[in-house]
Amino acid sequence: MLAYSQQSHTERLNTAYPQGWSMNGTMIAHLHEHSESVSKMASLRPYGPIFASGSVDGTVRLWDCNKLNGSQAINKSRQVYSANTPIYSLVACDGGQSLAVGGKDGSLLIMRIDRNSSKMTLQQALHLDECENSDGPVVDMQSYDQSVIIYATVYGAIVGWDTRVQKPVWRLENELQHGVITTICVDSAGSWLATGTSGGKHICWDLRFRLPIAEIKHPSGSRIRKVACHPTEPSYLISAYQANNEVSLWNIETGHRQTVLWASQTPLLSNTQTSETATSCGILSGIVNNSPFLLTGSSDQRIRYWDLNEPKNSALKVPAIKDNLDDISFTYDSQIIDGSQVIFEQKMKLNNTSDINSPSCSMEENPRSGPDMPSTSHHDAITDLLMCKSDKGQIYIASAARDGVIKLWK
Repeated sequence: MLAYSQQSHTERLNTAYPQGWSMNGTMIAHLHEHSESVSKMASLRPYGPIFASGSVDGTVRLWDCNKLNGSQAINKSRQVYSANTPIYSLVACDGGQSLAVGGKDGSLLIMRIDRNSSKMTLQQALHLDECENSDGPVVDMQSYDQSVIIYATVYGAIVGWDTRVQKPVWRLENELQHGVITTICVDSAGSWLATGTSGGKHICWDLRFRLPIAEIKHPSGSRIRKVACHPTEPSYLISAYQANNEVSLWNIETGHRQTVLWASQTPLLSNTQTSETATSCGILSGIVNNSPFLLTGSSDQRIRYWDLNEPKNSALKVPAIKDNLDDISFTYDSQIIDGSQVIFEQKMKLNNTSDINSPSCSMEENPRSGPDMPSTSHHDAITDLLMCKSDKGQIYIASAARDGVIKLWK
């Protein structure tokens, strides 16, 4: 498998991030057209300026980061489509000319995007729940190449759908004993696919022979919230879990947990799951200065930058609304535990003479007339992260949240 995946290794190292790039956490747009949780965002073209968002409110919206520059008057979506069912997943296909949208009612919609219109056109509508052998609603989707989308359903079907012939071209079955599929990812070379399940299992499939090649289970069986491909290691899988704000990097070939990112106050690698611990639902990977990094967006409302080569360079990029950075600091370090590198977050209270209850934002001390300015932090759990790049080469990080808000950062 590794030899086949190496075809994309050079491609992986061709990064979209310029030398010296760093997310500084400056908010440049606050978008609140969705009325309920944003479930997924997707770029029309990799690293392009236009991206889509799908929400539980039943709408799909298209945004152009060239037009989002902080002026509230023009922070508007450029296109909208109402699917009349909560949106669970979406992905771009046909070279960015179409969107595939999965709904709670079992619908799979192929939307044609007309750049000169304010509306998306419904090109094809499938209903996966209507036949006797129902697959159930789509839970996640990925694009396989220009015209094939791969979708996974709640009853365990993994289907390759070719938009050119408008029918499935292959099908895999996830055994329900592994748990319900919650997330999937596809290697950029198209050589393997991985699923994550509610039972804490990853099943990896060879897409050439369409056979399962590896099975990896989390030690505690923790529900998997998100899987993603590693930016530089072709046979590594990134996985975010329900508990302890844990993100682990697994070697698919050996089944070894190479690295663990731990942003929790529970003991390192603890299998104890408490109701207070957060989970990272947004994962964005990349390469800058020839070094791989991850950005994670968590249910604790924070966005963190993890430097996989130099853990001490990791940093909190966007604090939670409750964080007063005058009173508390976030630092990062690493150690080896049971053969895995654990990069962990430390919260330290600062010896500050100011009142701990004093507001951290000067705007609150000096209220001004006029409409309230949007908060520079999220007020609810972060559900997804995405990178987009303007036509002028400016990189933005988009973060979506459970309250329907999307924010853009640079």
